[in-house]
Amino acid sequence: MASENVAVDGEELEPGTELTSGYGSSPGVATGPVRIIEDIDEADRIEEGDVIVTEMTAPDMVPAMKRSAGILTDEGGMTSHAAIVSRELGVPAIVGCGDATDVLTDGQRITLDGQKGTVVVAEEEVEDAEPEGSREVEGGSGGPPTTATEVKVNVSIPDAAQRAADTGADGVGLLRLEHILLSTSKTPEKYVEDHGEEAFVKEISEEIRKVADAFYPRPVRARTLDAPTDELAELEGGENEPHEHNPMLGYRGIRRSLKEPEMCKLELRAFKRLHDMGYDNVEVMFPLPNDAEDVRRARELMEEVGIDPEKRRWGAMVETPASIRAIDEIIDEGIDFVALGTNDIVQFMLAVDRNNANVADRFDDFHPTILEAMANVIEACNEHDVDTTITGQSGSHPDMAKFLVEKGITSLSSNIDAVGEVRRVVARAERKLLLDAARENLDDDEPQID
Repeated sequence: MASENVAVDGEELEPGTELTSGYGSSPGVATGPVRIIEDIDEADRIEEGDVIVTEMTAPDMVPAMKRSAGILTDEGGMTSHAAIVSRELGVPAIVGCGDATDVLTDGQRITLDGQKGTVVVAEEEVEDAEPEGSREVEGGSGGPPTTATEVKVNVSIPDAAQRAADTGADGVGLLRLEHILLSTSKTPEKYVEDHGEEAFVKEISEEIRKVADAFYPRPVRARTLDAPTDELAELEGGENEPHEHNPMLGYRGIRRSLKEPEMCKLELRAFKRLHDMGYDNVEVMFPLPNDAEDVRRARELMEEVGIDPEKRRWGAMVETPASIRAIDEIIDEGIDFVALGTNDIVQFMLAVDRNNANVADRFDDFHPTILEAMANVIEACNEHDVDTTITGQSGSHPDMAKFLVEKGITSLSSNIDAVGEVRRVVARAERKLLLDAARENLDDDEPQID
């Protein structure tokens, strides 16, 4: 296809001219023709090598995202659907551009840098050139360093499970059930209405099974539904979803599960089905509890479907200021692990909507209050022999990994493309801790001269 680099005045722009910019959310450089998608029904227009340009991606767009060379969105931050899924698929992406759908033209050839967050006019197309968007992800080969702190990986798309497993990660720290459910294009209630409860249970269990197979016997922690109502509203049956001014603070996570226990028990039956099939590496995790009462009621739902919390590993996300303060009482409910969900910890503690591009610059994982809160949770869990991990976006940041290792975290769960680097950072941090301890012992052993 010939390039269409048209300026506002109708003049052709020079290659390298910046067209827009945003937050680089999935690293890599990609070049291709723009395909502006205004409605999910247009996703079929996406061909191999196209660059998706849209207001915001949705679960229904995942097949198109797999075909694309790159992704640009007007809205969203580093923890939006577009950012999370793009990283797992290995597709370069930029979110929160603000004006991409306005300033770019359908068919225009552009180059986006998913690290820098820049979009420029592409160079002239060269035949048989290597795809600029392609990139290798570090795998388990090449002798990765051995660490006492486990390095796990986050998974949202079961089809990316083998790619995630090939990194050599020690397991899955977070498998997001909502992406499995949303990919059906129907709300859970609508799916059950159309296909029945058994079909719903089988659908979930078979998708989790893909990940469990890829990682077996390494553990896979799958989280029950945590989809905000605005995402569900886009699906078939979504007209019944409540309208909320701020869905991130609304009817989601365990608070919805406890109000709709029969639906939650269908999800848990999927876990039970896998356990009965021999998948002892599948663990249950509950999102967004505020206190021990939430966790206790969630445990009771597990028991009602036949999951024995004394025999199967289970745990809870710690994501709200209330759950951080109540960590000792939550531990007393018998959980085996705690997952620090930093995306929500930051959102709730700093009052920053993590899907709002207007305040994305205020989303600070390293704010002293955030670091102190995480350190306190890790300390409490270590005192009670409860495992800890981090599952949010910041778990992929080397400086955060170093900080958490020093605080004694059990494991870190990072993005697929960051597993190798995080493992190296963890290894260096552990070596330094050992060296510092050895030096301290030497100082204590030196004879004192009067």
